[in-house]
Amino acid sequence: MTFLVFIGLLIVLFLLGMPVGFSMAITAVVLMLVDVGSVRTVMVPQTMTSGVSSFIILAVPLFVLTGKLMNVGGVSDRIFRFANVLVGYLPGGLGHVNVVSSVLFSGMSGAAVSDAAGLGQVQIRAMRRHGYDKSFSSAVTAASSTIGPMIPPSLPAVVYAVSAGVSVGALFIAGILPGLIMAALMLGVVAYLAYIRGYPREAFPTAREAWTAFRGAFLPLLTPVIIIGGIVGGTFTATESAGIAVLYSAVLGLFVYREISWGGLVQALRETAQLAAAIGLIVAAATLYGSVLIRAQIPQAILESFTSFVDSQLLVLLILNFFLLLVGCFLETIAAITILMPLLGPVLQVFEIDPLHFGVIMILNLMIGLLTPPLGLVLFVISKIGEISVPGLVKALGPFYLILLVALAIVTLFPGVVLWLPGMLIS
Repeated sequence: MTFLVFIGLLIVLFLLGMPVGFSMAITAVVLMLVDVGSVRTVMVPQTMTSGVSSFIILAVPLFVLTGKLMNVGGVSDRIFRFANVLVGYLPGGLGHVNVVSSVLFSGMSGAAVSDAAGLGQVQIRAMRRHGYDKSFSSAVTAASSTIGPMIPPSLPAVVYAVSAGVSVGALFIAGILPGLIMAALMLGVVAYLAYIRGYPREAFPTAREAWTAFRGAFLPLLTPVIIIGGIVGGTFTATESAGIAVLYSAVLGLFVYREISWGGLVQALRETAQLAAAIGLIVAAATLYGSVLIRAQIPQAILESFTSFVDSQLLVLLILNFFLLLVGCFLETIAAITILMPLLGPVLQVFEIDPLHFGVIMILNLMIGLLTPPLGLVLFVISKIGEISVPGLVKALGPFYLILLVALAIVTLFPGVVLWLPGMLIS
Protein backbone atom coordinates (compact mmCIF):
# COMPACT_ATOMS: atom_id res chain seq x y z
CA MET A 1 0.00 0.00 0.00
CA THR A 2 2.75 2.42 0.99
CA PHE A 3 4.71 1.84 -2.19
CA LEU A 4 1.59 2.33 -4.33
CA VAL A 5 0.95 5.69 -2.66
CA PHE A 6 4.59 6.67 -3.14
CA ILE A 7 4.61 5.84 -6.87
CA GLY A 8 1.00 6.37 -7.89
CA LEU A 9 0.28 9.73 -6.26
CA LEU A 10 3.56 11.25 -7.41
CA ILE A 11 2.95 10.18 -11.02
CA VAL A 12 -0.64 11.48 -10.93
CA LEU A 13 0.50 14.87 -9.66
CA PHE A 14 3.20 15.04 -12.34
CA LEU A 15 0.64 14.22 -15.04
CA LEU A 16 -1.64 16.95 -13.70
CA GLY A 17 1.15 19.42 -14.33
CA MET A 18 1.88 20.25 -10.70
CA PRO A 19 5.43 21.56 -10.07
CA VAL A 20 7.88 18.92 -8.91
CA GLY A 21 8.50 20.49 -5.50
CA PHE A 22 4.81 20.67 -4.63
CA SER A 23 4.24 17.14 -5.93
CA MET A 24 6.93 15.69 -3.66
CA ALA A 25 5.78 17.69 -0.61
CA ILE A 26 2.14 16.65 -1.03
CA THR A 27 3.10 13.01 -1.60
CA ALA A 28 5.27 13.08 1.53
CA VAL A 29 2.44 14.48 3.69
CA VAL A 30 -0.05 11.91 2.34
CA LEU A 31 2.50 9.17 2.95
CA MET A 32 2.88 10.37 6.54
CA LEU A 33 -0.89 10.14 7.02
CA VAL A 34 -1.21 6.70 5.42
CA ASP A 35 1.83 4.89 6.76
CA VAL A 36 3.72 6.83 9.40
CA GLY A 37 0.60 7.64 11.35
CA SER A 38 0.09 11.35 11.81
CA VAL A 39 1.49 14.60 10.51
CA ARG A 40 3.38 16.67 13.05
CA THR A 41 2.94 20.14 11.62
CA VAL A 42 6.22 21.33 13.10
CA MET A 43 8.14 18.54 11.39
CA VAL A 44 7.20 19.56 7.84
CA PRO A 45 8.71 23.09 7.74
CA GLN A 46 11.63 22.08 9.96
CA THR A 47 12.62 19.19 7.72
CA MET A 48 12.19 21.21 4.53
CA THR A 49 14.22 24.11 5.92
CA SER A 50 17.04 21.76 6.95
CA GLY A 51 17.32 20.61 3.34
CA VAL A 52 18.31 24.03 2.03
CA SER A 53 20.18 25.20 5.15
CA SER A 54 23.37 23.87 3.67
CA PHE A 55 26.61 25.64 2.84
CA ILE A 56 27.11 23.30 -0.11
CA ILE A 57 23.73 23.98 -1.71
CA LEU A 58 24.60 27.69 -1.75
CA ALA A 59 26.89 26.88 -4.68
CA VAL A 60 23.87 26.24 -6.92
CA PRO A 61 22.59 29.83 -7.32
CA LEU A 62 26.17 31.11 -7.47
CA PHE A 63 27.12 28.83 -10.38
CA VAL A 64 23.80 29.67 -12.09
CA LEU A 65 24.63 33.37 -11.80
CA THR A 66 28.15 32.78 -13.14
CA GLY A 67 26.75 31.11 -16.25
CA LYS A 68 24.24 33.88 -16.86
CA LEU A 69 26.85 36.61 -16.44
CA MET A 70 29.14 34.81 -18.87
CA ASN A 71 26.28 34.48 -21.37
CA VAL A 72 25.39 38.18 -21.36
CA GLY A 73 29.00 39.33 -21.00
CA GLY A 74 30.16 38.39 -24.49
CA VAL A 75 32.00 35.24 -23.38
CA SER A 76 30.06 32.88 -25.69
CA ASP A 77 31.30 34.63 -28.83
CA ARG A 78 34.89 34.76 -27.57
CA ILE A 79 34.90 31.06 -26.69
CA PHE A 80 33.43 30.19 -30.10
CA ARG A 81 36.07 32.22 -31.95
CA PHE A 82 38.86 30.57 -29.99
CA ALA A 83 37.46 27.08 -30.67
CA ASN A 84 37.26 27.99 -34.35
CA VAL A 85 41.00 28.73 -34.35
CA LEU A 86 41.71 25.39 -32.67
CA VAL A 87 39.71 23.01 -34.88
CA GLY A 88 37.79 24.99 -37.51
CA TYR A 89 40.22 24.01 -40.29
CA LEU A 90 39.27 20.31 -39.96
CA PRO A 91 36.67 18.77 -42.34
CA GLY A 92 33.27 19.76 -41.01
CA GLY A 93 35.11 22.45 -39.11
CA LEU A 94 32.23 24.23 -37.41
CA GLY A 95 30.86 20.90 -36.18
CA HIS A 96 34.18 20.34 -34.38
CA VAL A 97 34.11 23.95 -33.18
CA ASN A 98 30.63 23.33 -31.78
CA VAL A 99 31.84 20.44 -29.59
CA VAL A 100 35.09 22.09 -28.48
CA SER A 101 33.37 25.37 -27.58
CA SER A 102 30.85 23.41 -25.48
CA VAL A 103 33.74 21.76 -23.62
CA LEU A 104 35.33 25.15 -22.97
CA PHE A 105 32.05 26.82 -22.00
CA SER A 106 31.12 23.94 -19.68
CA GLY A 107 33.80 25.20 -17.30
CA MET A 108 31.59 28.24 -16.70
CA SER A 109 27.90 27.33 -17.09
CA GLY A 110 27.41 24.00 -15.27
CA ALA A 111 24.04 23.26 -16.86
CA ALA A 112 23.12 21.65 -20.19
CA VAL A 113 20.09 23.87 -20.75
CA SER A 114 22.17 27.03 -20.12
CA ASP A 115 24.75 25.80 -22.60
CA ALA A 116 22.06 25.03 -25.18
CA ALA A 117 20.23 28.33 -24.71
CA GLY A 118 23.29 30.60 -24.50
CA LEU A 119 26.16 29.19 -26.53
CA GLY A 120 23.74 27.20 -28.73
CA GLN A 121 22.45 30.36 -30.40
CA VAL A 122 26.00 31.35 -31.39
CA GLN A 123 26.83 27.83 -32.62
CA ILE A 124 23.73 27.28 -34.74
CA ARG A 125 23.80 30.78 -36.20
CA ALA A 126 27.42 30.37 -37.33
CA MET A 127 26.87 26.90 -38.78
CA ARG A 128 23.79 27.91 -40.75
CA ARG A 129 25.58 30.99 -42.09
CA HIS A 130 28.37 28.75 -43.43
CA GLY A 131 26.02 26.40 -45.26
CA TYR A 132 25.47 23.55 -42.78
CA ASP A 133 21.97 22.06 -42.85
CA LYS A 134 19.77 22.81 -39.86
CA SER A 135 19.36 19.16 -38.82
CA PHE A 136 23.11 18.60 -38.39
CA SER A 137 23.67 22.03 -36.83
CA SER A 138 20.91 21.47 -34.31
CA ALA A 139 21.85 17.87 -33.53
CA VAL A 140 25.52 18.54 -32.80
CA THR A 141 24.56 21.57 -30.68
CA ALA A 142 22.04 19.57 -28.64
CA ALA A 143 24.44 16.65 -28.14
CA SER A 144 27.43 18.80 -27.18
CA SER A 145 25.40 20.69 -24.57
CA THR A 146 25.20 17.50 -22.48
CA ILE A 147 28.95 17.78 -21.82
CA GLY A 148 28.36 20.84 -19.62
CA PRO A 149 27.18 19.09 -16.44
CA MET A 150 29.97 16.50 -16.68
CA ILE A 151 32.89 18.95 -16.65
CA PRO A 152 33.04 21.19 -13.55
CA PRO A 153 31.36 23.24 -12.34
CA SER A 154 28.18 21.19 -12.48
CA LEU A 155 24.81 21.96 -10.91
CA PRO A 156 23.66 18.29 -10.94
CA ALA A 157 26.96 17.33 -9.28
CA VAL A 158 26.34 19.79 -6.44
CA VAL A 159 22.83 18.45 -5.85
CA TYR A 160 24.01 14.83 -6.06
CA ALA A 161 26.86 15.53 -3.62
CA VAL A 162 24.37 16.94 -1.11
CA SER A 163 21.97 14.02 -1.59
CA ALA A 164 24.65 11.30 -1.45
CA GLY A 165 26.92 12.89 1.14
CA VAL A 166 30.05 12.96 -1.05
CA SER A 167 32.63 15.66 -1.67
CA VAL A 168 31.55 18.23 -4.26
CA GLY A 169 35.16 18.85 -5.24
CA ALA A 170 35.86 15.15 -5.73
CA LEU A 171 32.73 14.73 -7.84
CA PHE A 172 33.66 17.78 -9.93
CA ILE A 173 37.04 16.24 -10.71
CA ALA A 174 35.53 12.78 -11.28
CA GLY A 175 33.49 14.14 -14.20
CA ILE A 176 36.42 15.59 -16.15
CA LEU A 177 37.64 12.42 -17.93
CA PRO A 178 34.10 11.14 -18.74
CA GLY A 179 33.29 14.60 -20.16
CA LEU A 180 36.39 14.54 -22.35
CA ILE A 181 35.53 11.00 -23.52
CA MET A 182 32.07 12.22 -24.53
CA ALA A 183 33.67 15.10 -26.45
CA ALA A 184 36.15 12.81 -28.22
CA LEU A 185 33.38 10.44 -29.32
CA MET A 186 31.29 13.36 -30.58
CA LEU A 187 34.25 14.69 -32.56
CA GLY A 188 34.55 11.24 -34.14
CA VAL A 189 30.91 11.32 -35.22
CA VAL A 190 31.31 14.85 -36.61
CA ALA A 191 34.40 13.79 -38.58
CA TYR A 192 32.58 10.76 -40.03
CA LEU A 193 29.48 12.75 -41.03
CA ALA A 194 31.65 15.53 -42.49
CA TYR A 195 33.49 12.95 -44.61
CA ILE A 196 30.42 11.23 -46.04
CA ARG A 197 28.41 14.43 -46.50
CA GLY A 198 31.20 16.70 -47.71
CA TYR A 199 30.81 19.42 -45.10
CA PRO A 200 33.17 22.41 -45.54
CA ARG A 201 36.12 23.43 -43.43
CA GLU A 202 37.34 26.86 -42.35
CA ALA A 203 40.55 28.43 -43.59
CA PHE A 204 43.64 27.67 -41.54
CA PRO A 205 44.11 30.62 -39.16
CA THR A 206 47.00 33.02 -39.50
CA ALA A 207 49.26 33.60 -36.51
CA ARG A 208 47.61 36.97 -35.97
CA GLU A 209 44.09 35.49 -36.04
CA ALA A 210 45.13 32.76 -33.60
CA TRP A 211 46.68 35.25 -31.20
CA THR A 212 43.66 37.58 -31.35
CA ALA A 213 41.25 34.70 -30.63
CA PHE A 214 43.40 33.38 -27.79
CA ARG A 215 43.78 36.82 -26.23
CA GLY A 216 40.01 37.36 -26.36
CA ALA A 217 39.24 34.00 -24.71
CA PHE A 218 42.13 33.88 -22.24
CA LEU A 219 40.44 35.53 -19.26
CA PRO A 220 37.18 33.51 -19.51
CA LEU A 221 39.22 30.32 -19.88
CA LEU A 222 40.80 31.03 -16.50
CA THR A 223 37.42 30.47 -14.80
CA PRO A 224 37.62 26.64 -14.60
CA VAL A 225 41.33 26.91 -13.76
CA ILE A 226 40.47 29.11 -10.78
CA ILE A 227 37.64 26.82 -9.66
CA ILE A 228 39.45 23.49 -9.94
CA GLY A 229 42.85 24.86 -8.96
CA GLY A 230 41.45 26.41 -5.81
CA ILE A 231 39.57 23.26 -4.80
CA VAL A 232 42.49 20.91 -5.47
CA GLY A 233 44.97 23.24 -3.81
CA GLY A 234 42.80 23.55 -0.72
CA THR A 235 42.57 27.33 -1.11
CA PHE A 236 38.78 27.32 -0.96
CA THR A 237 35.78 24.99 -0.97
CA ALA A 238 33.49 24.31 -3.92
CA THR A 239 30.95 26.78 -2.55
CA GLU A 240 33.57 29.46 -2.03
CA SER A 241 34.84 28.84 -5.56
CA ALA A 242 31.34 29.55 -6.83
CA GLY A 243 31.38 32.94 -5.11
CA ILE A 244 34.79 33.72 -6.58
CA ALA A 245 33.52 32.68 -10.04
CA VAL A 246 30.59 35.10 -9.72
CA LEU A 247 32.88 37.96 -8.77
CA TYR A 248 35.30 37.12 -11.58
CA SER A 249 32.58 36.87 -14.26
CA ALA A 250 31.01 40.14 -13.07
CA VAL A 251 34.34 41.96 -13.27
CA LEU A 252 34.92 40.58 -16.80
CA GLY A 253 31.49 41.55 -18.07
CA LEU A 254 31.15 44.93 -16.35
CA PHE A 255 34.65 46.37 -16.35
CA VAL A 256 36.93 44.41 -18.71
CA TYR A 257 34.71 43.69 -21.72
CA ARG A 258 32.01 46.20 -20.70
CA GLU A 259 29.28 44.17 -22.42
CA ILE A 260 27.02 43.78 -19.38
CA SER A 261 24.77 46.78 -18.86
CA TRP A 262 23.39 47.47 -15.41
CA GLY A 263 19.99 46.48 -16.77
CA GLY A 264 21.51 43.21 -18.00
CA LEU A 265 22.99 42.62 -14.56
CA VAL A 266 19.62 43.13 -12.90
CA GLN A 267 18.03 40.74 -15.40
CA ALA A 268 20.69 38.10 -14.71
CA LEU A 269 20.10 38.46 -10.96
CA ARG A 270 16.34 38.19 -11.43
CA GLU A 271 16.59 35.05 -13.58
CA THR A 272 19.06 33.51 -11.14
CA ALA A 273 16.73 34.19 -8.21
CA GLN A 274 13.82 32.55 -10.04
CA LEU A 275 15.81 29.44 -10.94
CA ALA A 276 17.43 29.22 -7.50
CA ALA A 277 14.02 29.44 -5.84
CA ALA A 278 12.69 26.62 -8.02
CA ILE A 279 15.72 24.42 -7.29
CA GLY A 280 15.55 25.29 -3.58
CA LEU A 281 11.90 24.25 -3.40
CA ILE A 282 12.73 20.94 -5.05
CA VAL A 283 15.60 20.27 -2.64
CA ALA A 284 13.49 21.26 0.40
CA ALA A 285 10.58 19.06 -0.67
CA ALA A 286 12.94 16.20 -1.49
CA THR A 287 14.41 16.40 2.02
CA LEU A 288 10.95 15.97 3.53
CA TYR A 289 10.14 13.29 0.99
CA GLY A 290 13.31 11.32 1.73
CA SER A 291 12.78 11.60 5.47
CA VAL A 292 9.28 10.19 5.22
CA LEU A 293 10.42 7.39 2.88
CA ILE A 294 13.05 6.32 5.38
CA ARG A 295 10.53 6.32 8.24
CA ALA A 296 8.17 4.26 6.09
CA GLN A 297 11.07 1.82 5.37
CA ILE A 298 10.55 1.99 1.61
CA PRO A 299 14.30 2.02 0.80
CA GLN A 300 14.68 -1.16 2.85
CA ALA A 301 11.87 -2.79 0.88
CA ILE A 302 13.52 -1.83 -2.41
CA LEU A 303 16.85 -3.16 -1.16
CA GLU A 304 15.28 -6.49 -0.18
CA SER A 305 13.72 -6.83 -3.64
CA PHE A 306 17.09 -6.14 -5.23
CA THR A 307 19.02 -8.61 -3.12
CA SER A 308 16.40 -11.31 -3.65
CA PHE A 309 17.16 -11.71 -7.36
CA VAL A 310 20.48 -9.85 -7.96
CA ASP A 311 23.84 -10.84 -6.53
CA SER A 312 26.22 -9.09 -8.94
CA GLN A 313 27.42 -5.49 -8.75
CA LEU A 314 27.63 -5.29 -12.55
CA LEU A 315 24.06 -6.53 -12.95
CA VAL A 316 22.87 -3.94 -10.42
CA LEU A 317 24.61 -1.20 -12.40
CA LEU A 318 23.05 -2.41 -15.66
CA ILE A 319 19.58 -2.42 -14.07
CA LEU A 320 20.12 1.05 -12.60
CA ASN A 321 21.36 2.35 -15.96
CA PHE A 322 18.22 1.15 -17.70
CA PHE A 323 16.06 2.58 -14.93
CA LEU A 324 17.81 5.98 -15.00
CA LEU A 325 17.60 6.20 -18.79
CA LEU A 326 13.85 5.66 -18.47
CA VAL A 327 13.52 8.20 -15.65
CA GLY A 328 15.51 10.76 -17.63
CA CYS A 329 12.92 10.64 -20.39
CA PHE A 330 10.23 11.93 -18.05
CA LEU A 331 11.84 13.83 -15.18
CA GLU A 332 14.05 16.91 -14.91
CA THR A 333 17.63 16.24 -13.76
CA ILE A 334 17.62 17.96 -10.35
CA ALA A 335 14.24 16.48 -9.47
CA ALA A 336 15.34 12.97 -10.50
CA ILE A 337 18.46 13.14 -8.32
CA THR A 338 16.65 14.44 -5.25
CA ILE A 339 13.83 11.92 -5.56
CA LEU A 340 15.92 8.84 -6.28
CA MET A 341 18.98 9.14 -4.05
CA PRO A 342 17.14 8.38 -0.77
CA LEU A 343 15.90 5.20 -2.43
CA LEU A 344 19.10 4.10 -4.13
CA GLY A 345 21.56 4.97 -1.37
CA PRO A 346 21.12 1.66 0.52
CA VAL A 347 21.50 -0.29 -2.74
CA LEU A 348 24.84 1.38 -3.44
CA GLN A 349 26.03 0.62 0.08
CA VAL A 350 25.10 -3.06 0.08
CA PHE A 351 26.58 -3.75 -3.35
CA GLU A 352 29.69 -1.66 -2.55
CA ILE A 353 29.20 0.73 -5.47
CA ASP A 354 31.37 3.80 -5.05
CA PRO A 355 29.04 6.84 -4.73
CA LEU A 356 31.44 8.98 -6.81
CA HIS A 357 31.35 6.39 -9.60
CA PHE A 358 27.57 6.17 -9.43
CA GLY A 359 27.23 9.96 -9.34
CA VAL A 360 28.87 10.29 -12.75
CA ILE A 361 26.80 7.37 -14.08
CA MET A 362 23.60 8.97 -12.83
CA ILE A 363 24.37 12.42 -14.24
CA LEU A 364 25.34 10.98 -17.64
CA ASN A 365 22.12 8.96 -17.81
CA LEU A 366 20.06 12.02 -17.00
CA MET A 367 21.94 14.08 -19.59
CA ILE A 368 20.91 11.55 -22.23
CA GLY A 369 17.37 12.00 -20.93
CA LEU A 370 17.56 15.71 -21.75
CA LEU A 371 17.85 14.69 -25.43
CA THR A 372 15.09 12.10 -25.28
CA PRO A 373 11.33 12.48 -25.84
CA PRO A 374 8.81 13.12 -24.46
CA LEU A 375 10.14 15.69 -21.96
CA GLY A 376 13.78 16.31 -22.92
CA LEU A 377 14.31 20.01 -22.14
CA VAL A 378 17.32 20.42 -24.43
CA LEU A 379 15.26 19.01 -27.32
CA PHE A 380 12.70 21.79 -26.99
CA VAL A 381 15.29 24.54 -26.50
CA ILE A 382 17.30 23.54 -29.58
CA SER A 383 14.14 22.87 -31.59
CA LYS A 384 13.16 26.50 -31.05
CA ILE A 385 16.64 27.96 -31.62
CA GLY A 386 17.35 25.80 -34.69
CA GLU A 387 13.84 26.15 -36.13
CA ILE A 388 13.53 22.40 -36.53
CA SER A 389 10.74 20.07 -35.45
CA VAL A 390 11.32 17.86 -32.41
CA PRO A 391 10.84 14.63 -34.47
CA GLY A 392 13.32 15.94 -37.04
CA LEU A 393 15.84 16.75 -34.33
CA VAL A 394 15.43 13.33 -32.70
CA LYS A 395 16.12 11.67 -36.06
CA ALA A 396 19.23 13.81 -36.62
CA LEU A 397 20.48 12.91 -33.14
CA GLY A 398 20.59 9.17 -33.98
CA PRO A 399 24.41 8.84 -34.23
CA PHE A 400 24.88 10.94 -31.10
CA TYR A 401 22.52 8.77 -29.05
CA LEU A 402 24.70 5.82 -30.01
CA ILE A 403 28.00 7.37 -28.94
CA LEU A 404 26.49 8.70 -25.70
CA LEU A 405 25.49 5.12 -24.87
CA VAL A 406 29.06 4.04 -25.69
CA ALA A 407 30.34 6.69 -23.27
CA LEU A 408 27.90 5.43 -20.65
CA ALA A 409 29.12 1.85 -21.14
CA ILE A 410 32.75 2.97 -20.73
CA VAL A 411 31.99 4.87 -17.54
CA THR A 412 29.96 1.96 -16.12
CA LEU A 413 32.36 -0.86 -16.96
CA PHE A 414 35.59 0.95 -16.12
CA PRO A 415 35.25 2.75 -12.75
CA GLY A 416 38.87 3.88 -13.02
CA VAL A 417 37.82 6.36 -15.72
CA VAL A 418 35.84 8.15 -13.01
CA LEU A 419 37.91 7.47 -9.88
CA TRP A 420 41.50 7.79 -11.10
CA LEU A 421 41.68 11.59 -11.32
CA PRO A 422 40.07 12.32 -7.91
CA GLY A 423 42.40 9.73 -6.39
CA MET A 424 45.38 11.48 -7.89
CA LEU A 425 44.43 15.05 -7.02
CA ILE A 426 42.49 14.74 -3.77
CA SER A 427 44.02 12.77 -0.91
